[in-house]
Amino acid sequence: PDCLGVVNLDGHGGMRPDQFVGLDPATAAEQQRRLEAWDTSSLAELAGPPQPAKVDELLTQERALAAEAGVPEDILLNSARRSLRQEHEETWLRPDPGGLGSEIAAAFDRVDMLDLYARVHCPLLIFIATKSLARPAPPWVKEVMAAYRTGLARDLARLADERPNVRIISVDASHALIVERPQVIADDIIDFLAAPPR
Repeated sequence: PDCLGVVNLDGHGGMRPDQFVGLDPATAAEQQRRLEAWDTSSLAELAGPPQPAKVDELLTQERALAAEAGVPEDILLNSARRSLRQEHEETWLRPDPGGLGSEIAAAFDRVDMLDLYARVHCPLLIFIATKSLARPAPPWVKEVMAAYRTGLARDLARLADERPNVRIISVDASHALIVERPQVIADDIIDFLAAPPR
């Protein structure tokens, strides 16, 4: 309670079937399982030392994101390269998606952030991105994520109505919002620090 404030940059923990707006409960549960399986499979493809072609593909994706976001590609390429390590003439991602990386993702998915938000008493600023994933994904993934983001926005708006210490800011960006809208994020955080909700 004595914390001066908390800022969350579009990290919302595990999904709930009721957050997939527009889908009946059974379809929502199935799509959530399908989404989790796709995510797990995507991570598994990167486990161990990825082939040079896969590393090149990852860097190409970063170049595309930089072009889409209108930022110098060196910013994203340098960041991506820092997530690579060389060992015995092989390139590995860090944290390894087959080890610590998957453990981090699984732990994060077990957190019910809405429950946590409701228990926070200090000023809380929550950013929510409104666009689809920044990384390449099949069309069905983007559709399911759009349904989820609609439900998440609904739940966060309800939270802000009930908790005067909570401020929600929607950002016209993907989950890579700090790259796509750095000035917007910085300005909103400065405003929050100057006049946090109580």
